[in-house]
Amino acid sequence: MTLAERAKLFESLHNDEMLILSAKGQDYAGGEDVLRNFKVNAERLGLTKYQVWSVYAMKHIDAILNSIERNPAAPARTAETVMGSIIDARNYLGLLACMLKEDLEEDKSC
Repeated sequence: MTLAERAKLFESLHNDEMLILSAKGQDYAGGEDVLRNFKVNAERLGLTKYQVWSVYAMKHIDAILNSIERNPAAPARTAETVMGSIIDARNYLGLLACMLKEDLEEDKSC
């Protein structure tokens, strides 16, 4: 893969991530607080929002790892694409960054 091909792929991934964030974000968190579902489920389950995040994020990592385990030469999934799981995992890393940023901003105001 060339540098130009890599750049094009990363741009495509980013565009897909933004579309999915917008669509799924409304379903999971609503319109106000993009981290609402992590916080609400943390409260329901007696966990932290980071622990809830880790369960959600690892689901996508597990799907990728299982597809590699099943077919190391050509990983594939049956219900979704591996690329879809990659995009979701990247989005979850971004949401983790949102949580950390939010917490840092709250600490400064104390």
